[in-house]
Amino acid sequence: MFRHQHNSYIERVDIIGNKAFMEFVEDLERLEDLEFETFRLGKEKLHILTIRPLETKKEFDISIPEISPLLMRKKSLAEEIAAIDVMKFNTNKLPFKEDELANIKTFVYEGRDILTDEKLLERQYVVPQAQTAEEVIGYYARRIAQNIKLPSQFAVLVPKIREFFERKAFGQTVDLNAPSTIKAMSSNVASYVVIKEFERALREIVIEQKQEPRLISADRFLSTTPPFPTSKKVIDAQKTVFNYIPCDNDYEWKFAKFLDKAQEIKAFAKLPESFGFCIQYTDTLANIRHYFPDFVAVTTANQHWIIETKGREDIEVKMKESAAYRWCKVATDLTQKNWFYLKVLQKDFDALQPEDFSELVAATFPKQSS
Repeated sequence: MFRHQHNSYIERVDIIGNKAFMEFVEDLERLEDLEFETFRLGKEKLHILTIRPLETKKEFDISIPEISPLLMRKKSLAEEIAAIDVMKFNTNKLPFKEDELANIKTFVYEGRDILTDEKLLERQYVVPQAQTAEEVIGYYARRIAQNIKLPSQFAVLVPKIREFFERKAFGQTVDLNAPSTIKAMSSNVASYVVIKEFERALREIVIEQKQEPRLISADRFLSTTPPFPTSKKVIDAQKTVFNYIPCDNDYEWKFAKFLDKAQEIKAFAKLPESFGFCIQYTDTLANIRHYFPDFVAVTTANQHWIIETKGREDIEVKMKESAAYRWCKVATDLTQKNWFYLKVLQKDFDALQPEDFSELVAATFPKQSS
């Protein structure tokens, strides 16, 4: 933890991975279509290296511009939320009649001995039904405000949710105080629809793109990265300012070897998290997240590339990709250097030749090849 004082103490970290954690790791491997490095405890040694920039390799140093944030959450949304037209929500009519609604919900509670797992008691409970429309509306407003991280907008959301149920949700104007309406508002279908539709509407207004990003620093060099330890698989690359290139998996390791041999690549590096370069993007709930790309490279034609290696694609990947393209455009405009983004899907890098970088770019993103 305190790497600058590593000579004054001995640090020990014990990591215990239970079954649930290992299932999470296996799911991640399937999602990314990769395999993490492992070693056998007691039979194999875990080798830890210190990754550092070298003065003798300064010719392979790369600078990345530091740009003011491109995204920010709006501080005041009351007027925008009040202007939401719930009648324009593209929703089907929610079930309203008694025979369309789900039966009364129950759940079973079991009490067990923590040591023997012996069942000590079992009870069945009925989930109480909401008694007023205000209970239901307040619950949905809290859920939506929590998901979109807008706790201060609860009071503004309540009347819009009320309007949605009263005029839009059931295809007609209804009496919110009627027991049948309260029951219909409390159904699973109603819960799913109202939360989904309001989150979608709020995502469109909660984030704003800054129109005039500023250049904080034109040249922030990788050589300013402080030394950091790693136990990852590394390659001893020539075209990098670092002593080694640490890789998260075999896919990255093969790609790093390709970049080191590629004739068009003048310098490259695996971007260390400790360097701090990241790109802002918004997730599916309109949260501002930070995306840390895998590699940065400079070609002999002085093109600057932010490169991401991926096994598979999902909705978050597309959001990161869109944000990376936007960052490259802004960086190009502010620095007058050509910045590009390249997402490389899994390939057999053993078959690539040193002259294949342009072909890889053209095959992966034809619109970037020029």
